[in-house]
Amino acid sequence: MTTLPPHVLLIDDDVAVLGMVGDALTHFGMKVHAFSEGEKAMALLEDPASPQLDLVVSDINMEGMDGFDVINRVKSTNPSLPVVLMTGQASLDYAIRAMRMGASNLFQKPLTIRELVNSVFHLVDLHREIRMAEAGLRGMVEERRVFHAAARDLDIPSLVSHLVDRLVPMGFAKATNVDVIAMAFHEALVNALEHGSLELDSSLKGDLFAEQDAYATQLQERMADPVYAGRLIDVESELTPDRFTVTIRDQGPGFDTSAVSTVSDVNLNKQCGRGLPLILLVMDQVVHNATGNEIKLVLLKKEPR
Repeated sequence: MTTLPPHVLLIDDDVAVLGMVGDALTHFGMKVHAFSEGEKAMALLEDPASPQLDLVVSDINMEGMDGFDVINRVKSTNPSLPVVLMTGQASLDYAIRAMRMGASNLFQKPLTIRELVNSVFHLVDLHREIRMAEAGLRGMVEERRVFHAAARDLDIPSLVSHLVDRLVPMGFAKATNVDVIAMAFHEALVNALEHGSLELDSSLKGDLFAEQDAYATQLQERMADPVYAGRLIDVESELTPDRFTVTIRDQGPGFDTSAVSTVSDVNLNKQCGRGLPLILLVMDQVVHNATGNEIKLVLLKKEPR
């Protein structure tokens, strides 16, 4: 979690959703600036006297300035500020358009508040660390890094920060899209930890305010069991002048990868099982091994326009 309270700009013309999301973010110590109109929110964003914002969360389907207008305005004035979009009409076209415009994530309504809160904290922490590390990375030509950790010791936010800290200086990402690349790495690591090493069942996931969280209970049980928590997760990154490759391998039983070969509207709309479709959208190449316990994520150097 961040040491300084994150300032989040929240925009939704549905007052009920605005209140629900605002209350949830406030509950976890965030400073929420909530608006039901995009223009008023942009006035705060562009006011030099306003506090430094860490994140923008906006609905897409709004009267007047919609969510795509919001992200365009945000990225034109502050390209490095991450934006998360919400919509009641998620589709593949929406997801592709949002990510191409620089959205860090897209959430389907009705919202799973737990996932939204986790995403917000992840993005805030990630961007603060990137800003601190970026200055000293220019000039690097080639690099290979290897990480080994038992499931119980895996620090996903720190590892994601290591994986993305080279991307902007080396030309594999821009400030406007590094968030969504980081999210893809994050999803792949979560899959390796929770569904690979710990063999957790996604169907147990509940909402943030549920009386009992069966998924969290199973997570705690598996983390206390050395059979699961002692399994190793290996992460290798290789950077060359034209390619950045990350290979993530776990000691779990794997899964049938033949069912995840394309991105579909059906799995994009699901709050659980969204990780692999998002990874496929973001990466230039995605390759699984035969047993399904290793994934290779590849980014290719884009020609400058």
